[in-house]
Amino acid sequence: MGLILILAIGFYLYKTGDLQRMINNLNANKDCQVDEAKKILDIRLAKGEITVEEYNKLRSIL
Repeated sequence: MGLILILAIGFYLYKTGDLQRMINNLNANKDCQVDEAKKILDIRLAKGEITVEEYNKLRSIL
């Protein structure tokens, strides 16, 4: 019974387009986290806490 309810809600969200908006919001949050990590790396490089080699390795991972 619960599975049918979950499927019905999912189908409703899919038809109204809300499901796509929810997925896009999740992806936007992920991009913000990557941008924050890049900013932190830039700050640490500017402070001299990490070397240029470490900076380049970490940037390539992101």
